[in-house]
Amino acid sequence: MKTKINIFFTLLLLTTLSCKGQAQKKADIPAEKFSIIETRLSDGRPAIGSFNIAYKNYSHKPKYLWCLKINMALELKNVSKNGLPIKAESDIANRYEDSLINVIKKIATVHYIGHLYNDSFLDIFIYLDDPEKVNRFLQAEVNKKTVTRQFAYEIKQDPTWSTVVPFLK
Repeated sequence: MKTKINIFFTLLLLTTLSCKGQAQKKADIPAEKFSIIETRLSDGRPAIGSFNIAYKNYSHKPKYLWCLKINMALELKNVSKNGLPIKAESDIANRYEDSLINVIKKIATVHYIGHLYNDSFLDIFIYLDDPEKVNRFLQAEVNKKTVTRQFAYEIKQDPTWSTVVPFLK
């Protein structure tokens, strides 16, 4: 029993130390403050998303010049006439989004701003510090025949974060 307790406390200590190291490494990432966005496209169809408005007045924007926008195609049989996904499709898209982001977080500093469902797509917005590594990963991923959902992406310089300004109000 004493051995199990010692192992438990050792694991707890290691977890605490590793979490503290992660927090220091990502000290310039603000606490999450997500807000639901509901809007309309120019043709009147709805768009709905979730954005971290903690980035509205983020002071470190100049350090993360690169905007990654991923356009994930939704399975049309799982999309309503208004272009928004049914729950089963949004669950699949959200899981795939999470898996992509988890890999990207391992190769670059990631500032996940949010995502928007619209017109049978999921648009994902991220700011990065290392676009070359992320581009290499996404280029390999986008060309796989077995991707969960087809997607396209663009990485462009956006030092003022103008791409996401409309979503951070």
